[in-house]
Order: sequence, then structure tokens, then C-alpha cells
Amino acid sequence: MHKILAIASKDVLSQFRNVVALAMMLAAPLVLASLLGLAFGGESGFSVSATKVAFVNLDEGYAPTQTDTTVNVGAAIGEVLTSPGLSDLLAVTDVVDEREARQVVDRGEVVVAVIVPAGLTRMVMSPASSAAATVVLYQNPTQTLGPAIVSGVVRQVIDAFNGARAVSAAIVHLAAQAGMVSSSQVNPVTMDTEGLQAKIALATEAYINTYRTGAASGVTGRGPQITGPNAKDPGVTGMVLTGMMVFFMLFGGANVARGILDEDYQGTLPRLFTTPTSRSVVLAGKMASVFVTVLAQAVILIVAGRLLFGIDWGGLAPVAVLTLAGSAVSAGLAIFLTSLMKTPAQAGAITSGVFVTLGLLGGNFMGGLPPGGFFSTVRHFTPNGWLLEGWDKVLRGAGLPEIWLQVLVVLAFTLVTFTLGAVIFRRRYA
Repeated sequence: MHKILAIASKDVLSQFRNVVALAMMLAAPLVLASLLGLAFGGESGFSVSATKVAFVNLDEGYAPTQTDTTVNVGAAIGEVLTSPGLSDLLAVTDVVDEREARQVVDRGEVVVAVIVPAGLTRMVMSPASSAAATVVLYQNPTQTLGPAIVSGVVRQVIDAFNGARAVSAAIVHLAAQAGMVSSSQVNPVTMDTEGLQAKIALATEAYINTYRTGAASGVTGRGPQITGPNAKDPGVTGMVLTGMMVFFMLFGGANVARGILDEDYQGTLPRLFTTPTSRSVVLAGKMASVFVTVLAQAVILIVAGRLLFGIDWGGLAPVAVLTLAGSAVSAGLAIFLTSLMKTPAQAGAITSGVFVTLGLLGGNFMGGLPPGGFFSTVRHFTPNGWLLEGWDKVLRGAGLPEIWLQVLVVLAFTLVTFTLGAVIFRRRYA
């Protein structure tokens, strides 16, 4: 054991005296994380200033059922634009008429004006296909993001109401054809009778009221979340540094493992085999140096991330487990791939290509964001993909129970690759 530690410590010290190796192992991931963190800010998302919107509602509303209830689609659009969920994106100001709305845009006081025309509600309630009314968006041509947000919101509301209108008309039309509605109520040519319009109006009115109360279905975008008191936002810098750390740990391990081929090529390793130290002990020391180097690299990056960027890595236990597991699998992959190579040059070229491919498939360049679709399946065929999944959970506040699956899979990769690499090296130098 003493000889193994002596050989490992010698190789580790040699590696950390290599300026080029240090730049690859430490400087590169820190610089990339800091640059991307500065570009996107400290949080895990990005923020935009609220878009100033002028809103004018010329729609007089419509009472379709001879009751005191008046439906106003224009008011519904205004309620959506001023809803709490959009308060961080839109700052809406009511104006009196279309002329004033256009003027405030021309003066640069607002970015976009939403002009709801007169008769919009009556058009939505009408079953006549020729009925039409257009909501106008008058925008500052130099702005793109804000008007796009407003356009998307308004379009969603209008599409929902048009859909309700179309479905209501279709249902009543089919009911008439099936004899469920009296033929005296339906004109087969115009499909525009008082009875038909009343039924369409009732259905559309119910939908509009449901939409205005927020009971309609919707989609809410959310990132991966950990519930509970420890849940937190990892920030862009933390997620990027995690991906870069795991990626460059692979290269750090490969640099040390390639040293075995370097010494063999230079004749140092054969001379070492002539000493009283057995070949298995020499190889064990070389392999141990790979793990120790990568572990030291990970610890330095984690400490630097905390001190330089204020990254909250999570609980001590899950961070320690993931660090050890990541160091082990990086060392295992490096030893296995290097054992298959014949020369140092071959090892450098091929291992680099393999690691870049693993980084792309595993999501190392996505800032910790989980890939979707096909790549969400592909990443589970890579050890770094499982490792990043565990880091993502820990950065968001997860503890050991939530990451055991990821850790066990990573350790399984480690066992297979390290065993194969050790067997191949022992046979080569037997």
C-alpha cells in the first residue's frame, strides 16, 4: 500500500505542476461558467423589463339572451393582459380611443397598443361566417420581444373565443341535421335564425365567462423542481459550472491515464518494472493517481465555485457522494479508454472525441437543463448524463434519498470500465 501511494502521489504532483494541464482542468471550466453566468445573470432564468402597453376597448359588449348580463370580449382581453401572471411582463395602461393609443406609441411612451374594435363581442356571438372584426396591434417597429409577447397573449385569447364560436355553431348544425332541433328554427340556406343564434350565444357566453374566471385549461412552464423547505434556485453559473466540471473531469482523468502510455513509450515504465516492486503494484499506483487527480480537481472546482461565484452546492453528504462517484467514473472511463490505445497520440485524439460525444449526449453543454424528447432517453446511456441528473437535483435542494438511483448507476459504470481497463493493462504488461 505504501508503494501504491508513493507512485500515485508522484504522478499527482507531476500533473499539478503542469501549467497546460491545470488550465484544462481548472481554468477552462471556471472561465466558461463565469462568462455564461455574466451573460445570463445570476438566476437560472433570464428576466426582461415589463413591456408598456396601451389598451383601448371600443367593444360595447353584447347581451345575447335578453338578460341583464352583457358579455364583453374586449374586457376579457383586457383582464388577461392585466392578470397577475403577466404583471412582470406587461405594464398595461387604459386609453380613451384609438387615436390616443397610436399617439402614445409614436411618442415612445409605450411599446405597443392593443386596439379592440367595436362589435367584437357581437362578431364572436354571431353564427354567420361572414362576420368579422379585427383586433389591431400598433407597435414600435424598433421593438420585437415585447410586441411578440403581447401578440401571443392576444392571439391566444382570440383563438380561444373563435374556437368556442366554431364549436358551438357546429354542434347546433349537427343537432339540426339529426332532428334534435326543430326544422322551423333552422334555415338550411343561411343557418342564421333567431333560435340558432340564441343557442350559439348561450354556449359561447358560457365559455367566455369560464375563460374570464380563469377556469379554462392552460399550460404553465416550469423547470425541474424539488419541493420542500430546502428547495432553491441553482442559478445559471452553478448549472454551467456543474456541466463543465463533469466534462473536464473526464479530460483530467485521461491526461493522467495517458501518462502510462507516455512512460511506456519513453521507456520509463519498463525500467520501473525491473525494480523489486511488482507490476501489479506499479499499475495500481498509476490507476490510483488518476482517481486522486480527478478528485482533487473536483474539490478545487467546487470550492472555487463557492468562493468566486457564491454557488450553493447543496448538502455536504450528497455533494460528497456525487463528487466521489464522479471522480470514480471519470477515472474508470479514462483508464478503460487509454488501455485500448497503442500510443499517447492515439489516446489523446480518440479519448477527446469520445468525451466530446459523451458531453453532447449527456447534456454537459446545456447548463444543467434537462434535455427533452429523444435526448432525455439518450442521456441515460451515458455516465455523465446520470451524474448531471444527480447534480441538478442536489443543486435544487435534494438530499441523499433523491439521488441514490443516479449514484448507483454511475458506480455501475465505474465498476465495469475500471475492471475492464485494469484487466487490459495487466495483460498488456504481464
